[in-house]
Amino acid sequence: MVRKLRLVLYLKDEEIKNRIKIAAAKRGKSITAYCTEAIKKRLIKDEAATGNTDEEKKELLARMDRLAREIGPIGMSVTELIDEGQRR
Repeated sequence: MVRKLRLVLYLKDEEIKNRIKIAAAKRGKSITAYCTEAIKKRLIKDEAATGNTDEEKKELLARMDRLAREIGPIGMSVTELIDEGQRR
């Protein structure tokens, strides 16, 4: 029997939970699988940024993080994306 480890995630608002559910469903994954994949990807980025990589790679990862924060989550319709782009 495989022993599964549990990680509990408490969210402050219902909107984030719904966005995660939608994103997971769009990819045909469970919420657990979707969150696990997202966490693994972030760990890889964090480890690469703090590991024995050269400065150019660290700067590229930092730029990617800044861009992701500026763009925000892509969990909206094309119409909403266009509206947001026009507001900016």
